[in-house]
Amino acid sequence: MATQRETLRLLCKSIITRLENHKAISFPPRLRQIVQDEVFGLIGPFVLTDEDLRERTLAKIGAKAEILQDSAFTESDQYRSAKAIVRSSFGTDELNGFYFQRPPKFVANEIVQYLMRSSHIDDVYETDEDLEQQIVELVKKFNPAELH
Repeated sequence: MATQRETLRLLCKSIITRLENHKAISFPPRLRQIVQDEVFGLIGPFVLTDEDLRERTLAKIGAKAEILQDSAFTESDQYRSAKAIVRSSFGTDELNGFYFQRPPKFVANEIVQYLMRSSHIDDVYETDEDLEQQIVELVKKFNPAELH
């Protein structure tokens, strides 16, 4: 199953839900969507998906995505070559269809820093290190195929 930006949004939701359920953070329930959206906006640039890979590959070969979406597009030699070039520009950390442009620990640290400074978060009950560890663990175990 190819990962999409929406799958990354679900990962962000899982992280926030897990931290909240484990009493690591607290915030008003009415702000849940805002917190999830802000985490998605924060880590989005650091985590790419199969969808991003495909879009960049099509852009690389100059194909129009609209035309190809309507056809039974097969991977031509040109597409495979372009895909390999684009893929090599992605980060080396690939995990469950996510391509981390920075190591997962860096991404987890960005989330922790957000949690510490966000006006939407009432309290953080864990140390930075514990939060990072929980987030990295969740990212490693996250399986988009199990969401359906």
